[in-house]
Amino acid sequence: MPARFEASAVPRAARHKGWTRRLAAFRRSCVAALCLAASPACASVLELEYSGYIAGAPAGSARISVEHSDGAYTVRGAIATHGLMHRISPWRARFIAAGRLRDGVAMPQALAVTESARRKTRTIHVASGVLRQRRNGKLRPQRPAPAGTDLMSALWAAPRCAAEHTLHNGRHAYVMTLRERVAKADGTERCFYDIVDDEGDRSRGWIALGERGGVRVPLQIVIVEGVTRRLQLANAKERRAGAPGFDWGLREAVRTVTPALP
Repeated sequence: MPARFEASAVPRAARHKGWTRRLAAFRRSCVAALCLAASPACASVLELEYSGYIAGAPAGSARISVEHSDGAYTVRGAIATHGLMHRISPWRARFIAAGRLRDGVAMPQALAVTESARRKTRTIHVASGVLRQRRNGKLRPQRPAPAGTDLMSALWAAPRCAAEHTLHNGRHAYVMTLRERVAKADGTERCFYDIVDDEGDRSRGWIALGERGGVRVPLQIVIVEGVTRRLQLANAKERRAGAPGFDWGLREAVRTVTPALP
């Protein structure tokens, strides 16, 4: 019998090591198959880091995570001023937006936001058409939520260059009307908008959209209202759902308004 078929031709330790490698490879294949079968434990999260500028000067940063699973989405974010802007007008905010996608359009179910500035703190929760909020520790009367889609869902769950958007930040609504759409050869596009808020104030802006990690995201957001404010994507990376990510610390703040949290 040829030596390659004789067990004695291969040292026992080498044979054991070969079987161990094959068994490990088999286990990895099984795990991969489970992930491809859309196991929630294997869902991926896209983490985005943005740099903020006002009139061209560095002013702050934003961290956003986007998770899609079985037609549902969750967008988490943390935004803060930095440097000179933080000394002049300090501001921090955290949010969670959750909902479902229908034909590529975000259908929000809940939004939670907490923010702090020099002399005020505010926590809001929007769900089922109702706005609940606590300002400087005092619970405010409930009122109808603003019309439209929350900004976080519209910008990060399913961004698109629509002819018109009605959006809100939890408290105020904005109507964005498309002026021009420019498609680039590299697959990105820019959407130029006229913007009117619920108090009649007008501004202009544009959004550059492209893919990162197979997900369509804003590469740049620009608002021109007296001065130019710009949010520029600085970094994007993927991680497996359930792996350590950003520490949001938002849940307890929102529970002071309502026990419900997406």
